[in-house]
Amino acid sequence: MQTSLRVIATKAKQNKNYKFGNLYGLLNKDALYQAFKDINKNSATGIDKETTREFVKNLDANPEELVEELKGKRYKAKLVKRVYIPKGNGKTRPLGLPTLRDKIIQKAVANILEAIYEQDFLKCSYGYRPNVGAQKLLETLQMN
Repeated sequence: MQTSLRVIATKAKQNKNYKFGNLYGLLNKDALYQAFKDINKNSATGIDKETTREFVKNLDANPEELVEELKGKRYKAKLVKRVYIPKGNGKTRPLGLPTLRDKIIQKAVANILEAIYEQDFLKCSYGYRPNVGAQKLLETLQMN
């Protein structure tokens, strides 16, 4: 976890009523680089067809470019590519595929919010949390 995220996580844990101000300022090059490391590199491309392999070619410049667009309020999320995948019963299910850059920004924002809200969960809460879920719950139940 980034140092800045540790700081806000600590603040959230110490003071449950603390109102966080400008979290937008935490969307920096380090946060976007970490988000890029966290996303699935093998996932399908979005409407712009940019792959992680292409993004890595300019790994120093691309996060910096995203930061400049975000800070200048020029970043616009791209349309989500819609594909339909078959279900077992002969029907199809719609699936939305965001662009790589949108995924990176979404993950960076999720990391910031997660650092704050994770502090509110009890240790016995298993649903929809990072590194915790139904499998961890089953492991815990089997040990008891």
